[in-house]
Amino acid sequence: MISALLLSAGLGAVPGFFEANGRPASGAPRVGFVAAATSIYPSAPWVDADRQALTGFGLDLVEVDLTVLDCDALAAAVTGLDAIYLAGGNTFVLLHHLRRSGLDEILPQLLHDGMLYLGASAGAAVAGSDVEPLGLMDDPAEAPQLDSTRGLGLVDAVLLPHADGQLPPYPSSLVDKIVSTYGQRFPIQRIHDDQALLVVDGVATIVPSPLG
Repeated sequence: MISALLLSAGLGAVPGFFEANGRPASGAPRVGFVAAATSIYPSAPWVDADRQALTGFGLDLVEVDLTVLDCDALAAAVTGLDAIYLAGGNTFVLLHHLRRSGLDEILPQLLHDGMLYLGASAGAAVAGSDVEPLGLMDDPAEAPQLDSTRGLGLVDAVLLPHADGQLPPYPSSLVDKIVSTYGQRFPIQRIHDDQALLVVDGVATIVPSPLG
C-alpha cells in the first residue's frame, strides 16, 4: 500500500497520518527532510518553521540534500527511513533535483515497500501528474535544465496548493487564472492551506490539516 499526505501549508494532519500508518511501533519515526526546492533562495523561513513543527511532533528528521546526493550516496541516505518529507519552495527547482539525483526513479519502489510520502506546497505539487500549471505560481526559468514538467504521478491530477488565495503571494485571482488557463487540459485538484490530500494507493481524499 502506497500512502502519501500532500499538504498546502498547515501541517496539522501529520501526526494522525503517522498514527494511522503505525510508524514506527516504538521510538521516533525517521523522516528524510528534503529542502531542495529552496536551493535558489538566500533564506527559507517557512522551511525552518516546517522543521520546528515536525520535530515538535516527535519526528526524527534526517537531512537529505538532493542538490549534492546521487546514485549510491542517495540510496544510502534514504535506506531505513520511515518517511520522506519534501518541503516547499520553487516547484520546478524541486522537480529538477528529484530528476538529477535519481530520487524520482527509486522513490516508487521505496513507497511500494512502505516508506511514507509527505510533501508541502511544492513538495505536494510534484506528487501530481504534471506541474506545468504551477508556472503561474513559480518561475520555471529558475530550473533551466528541467526538460519535462511530468510529476511523480502519485495522483492523476495537477495539484494546486494555496488554492484558497489566503497566502499573499498567491491571491484568489491567480488561483482562478491557473484554473481558467489550464483547466481544460489538466484535471486540477485544489488544496487549501488548512487542508491536505490523503492518498492511499492512488485514491485521494481531502482531509483537514490545521495551520500551526
